[in-house]
Amino acid sequence: MSMKNSSNKPNIVFIVTDQQRRDTLSCYDADTLCQTPNLDRLAAEGVVFDNAYASFPVCTPARASMQTGMYPFKHGMQNNTYSPGCLVNELPHTDYLLSRQLKERAGYSVGHTGKWHLGQGPTDRDLFERNLKYIEFPDIAAGNRSLPTDVGYEGDNFPGHGGGGWDYAQFRKYLIDQGLELKIENRISGHYGGHFGAEVTSPVETTVEHYITDRAMVHMDRFMEREEPFMMAIHYWGPHEPYIAPTETLDLYRNVRIPPWRNFKEEENAKPTIHNVKRSLVQEWETFEPFVKHYYAVMTHIDRQVGRIVQYLQDKGVYDDTVIMFCADHGESLGIHGGLCDKGFFMYDETCRIPLIVKPAAGGGAVGRKVEHMVGTCDLYATLLGYAGISDLHQGADGRSFEPIVRGEPIEDWPDAVVTEFTGLGSLLCSQRMIRMGDYKYVFNGGDIDELYDLKLDPHELHNRIQDEEYAEVLRRMRLRLADWMEEHQDHLVVEYRLLRLRDVGA
Repeated sequence: MSMKNSSNKPNIVFIVTDQQRRDTLSCYDADTLCQTPNLDRLAAEGVVFDNAYASFPVCTPARASMQTGMYPFKHGMQNNTYSPGCLVNELPHTDYLLSRQLKERAGYSVGHTGKWHLGQGPTDRDLFERNLKYIEFPDIAAGNRSLPTDVGYEGDNFPGHGGGGWDYAQFRKYLIDQGLELKIENRISGHYGGHFGAEVTSPVETTVEHYITDRAMVHMDRFMEREEPFMMAIHYWGPHEPYIAPTETLDLYRNVRIPPWRNFKEEENAKPTIHNVKRSLVQEWETFEPFVKHYYAVMTHIDRQVGRIVQYLQDKGVYDDTVIMFCADHGESLGIHGGLCDKGFFMYDETCRIPLIVKPAAGGGAVGRKVEHMVGTCDLYATLLGYAGISDLHQGADGRSFEPIVRGEPIEDWPDAVVTEFTGLGSLLCSQRMIRMGDYKYVFNGGDIDELYDLKLDPHELHNRIQDEEYAEVLRRMRLRLADWMEEHQDHLVVEYRLLRLRDVGA
């Protein structure tokens, strides 16, 4: 090991993006126009997971799964914090949190900077909208707060959602201290609520992504002065909206024609009605294309920050001793299937299937590979602990370390399926479970029509086979496998699921 790390354990850099489509990376889509050369190099030096799925396609629930190794139906953060249906609004300070395990059991220095979205502590009640301002939240009443430094991390506290991170006091102070003036100009807005893009015309150093990268380096500098290994978590707010990109990366896409998604047109009616809550009334591709350009520009900007991190580790002489794990919390729609926007309420791969790249420490695996194993967000927790030497997970943990997969070792009993949960977003609640097994995807939609897709014949999920007699036996197997999975993972929805879907198959 280099620097002062005297252990035989690797350093870990955990990089997480927010709402990133996997097809922004060429290792997943050879036809993508999004430019990410640094992540392309990381993929070539690591292992790419082709079938990685979010535990829940919403920020808070997925991020809580990263910290606990459990599905949201277990950890209780089943919506964004301080929203209907979210049973827990401040991440509980348990001894099995990722930070506590790495610090107290494995002897790691643990750092965090960037998006958190797992607590905000006492806040002005008038900041809540509509009826939420009248709810007496127990956490707020008790003065509880769960930010990174409250649960064992060293680093930066950015409470709440963050809205891209542009308005935090720490970032604004950084600009003043550096003598920088942030200029955000050329704003565009869309017909669907929330679509917003803009250009940072001031130097790239005025962007929040550049700032977060700088902060990560500051923390790692401090960690490298110690004898123990470190884990540095770097969570970017992008490419989630608002799509605010610097001029230098936006210039790469200004005059580029972005073709419509292959599933932009939705011609089939046999889809759940609830999808419409996220459907734009304006469905011409020209409406979406400018936002896609900004989205790509933000992603390219983040890619350059990843390049800065890699260069930093190389300059410090610790790159070969460091595991780098790169992933997203969930994906993005941006116009798929007839103008669907944002995420949630639909289980398409664009929002549930996430990018996942692992660059092992030197000698930690045969690199430059793509693997097909079904993995999920909870496996990230288990794998991070596995690299730190912790193999015995807490009771209730849903994940399993995929470190042996990275090493290239054969695993005969790896799960044949992965599940994504959904219980609602904002004030609209519904129960959904998606199971992916082999070439098939089955979606249970409580109170609506179910979905079944043959991903081999229909990779863009255009044709719902739920009522197709040719797929009756496939449907039966998928429904039974989901029930087994729910029992195995103690999903309390299994009672209602069996009543609604399995009476006719005698299970």
